[in-house]
Amino acid sequence: MSAAAKRGPAAGLARYGAPRGIGALAPFRRAILFGAGASAVEVEKILTRYGIALAAFADNGAAKQGTIFRGAPVVAPAALPAMIDGTTAIVIASVYQVEIAAQLRDLGIPAEAVFPFVSPMFAGHFGAAAFAGAEEALAGLPARLADEASRAYVEALIAYRWTMDPLRLARNPKLKGFYDYEGVGPFAGDHIVDVGAYDGDSAVAYLKRLGGEARVSALEPLPQNRAALEATIATHPFGGRIAAVPFGAGAAPMSAEIDSENEGVDARATLRGKPGARAQIRIETLDRLFAHDRVDFIKIDIEGHDPAALEGARAILNRDKPGLAIAAYHAPEHLWTIPALLDALCPGYRIHVGHHPAAAYECELFCVHDARR
Repeated sequence: MSAAAKRGPAAGLARYGAPRGIGALAPFRRAILFGAGASAVEVEKILTRYGIALAAFADNGAAKQGTIFRGAPVVAPAALPAMIDGTTAIVIASVYQVEIAAQLRDLGIPAEAVFPFVSPMFAGHFGAAAFAGAEEALAGLPARLADEASRAYVEALIAYRWTMDPLRLARNPKLKGFYDYEGVGPFAGDHIVDVGAYDGDSAVAYLKRLGGEARVSALEPLPQNRAALEATIATHPFGGRIAAVPFGAGAAPMSAEIDSENEGVDARATLRGKPGARAQIRIETLDRLFAHDRVDFIKIDIEGHDPAALEGARAILNRDKPGLAIAAYHAPEHLWTIPALLDALCPGYRIHVGHHPAAAYECELFCVHDARR
């Protein structure tokens, strides 16, 4: 076992340095967003929350420099040192957290003026408040993980969340691509259940990886996303291997009113009262949907309701021991509460932790049961 696993994050979170939470942004009067792209929409919501004026964008793309984006000028990064005056922050509005933070460091921008990507969802992930009451769970987490790469990644992720310093992030090299953790699956011939299928992007990624040798049951309850999913099924060469399932997944069957947002990178949906277009949806348990159909792999990414979907799959977990890819970044505590939930539902899973290849701060759990190794 590594030194990090023996020591554990709870051996003293203060060893990562001084904690910094979202409140550290509040004293700044203006902000420059580094990244003139779709991710800026979410960051702007945080600026509005704190009454911080959007001063400008910075971007490495030469074609964007000198233009106006979302009502603000886009400047070259070289202009930033002259714009930092003690009341202006730089917030990274891009998945390239580490690279941009290193660039800002090399430009001489003070670390206290630099903030990572923040959004209404991620705002609560930082500082001491994000880890309140988690000491015991954190102490056992490194030993619970299946490999050294996962332990090193979690150690870096906790340091990042504690300090709000993007330079503390480190990627897990065992994550090779989109939901592709080395040795976890899915594998050729599998029945994959994709919970939160959106437009079929992850279903297509799995099928491409497997040369079409799998089938995917794609759960998508939001009407506009399902329309995009059905278009993918109709037009993609692997579309015949995908079946659209018009349900959300949860711990129990129910009807729900779902709110969605259309502004941003994609059309995201949540049951947590965001303003936007509303739709009535039906939620089912995976156990009921696939009571008579073997399941080999389950991917779950549903805007924070991931634990509920897992709870509704208890019978499948114990019957089929499917491989799992579960988003664990929608709430800070999911990093340690979802592994505990999985252990309670079906003991015997080996848990790896990685991330989307570009976004090292969006952690996912990749799990394989001992019975299928």
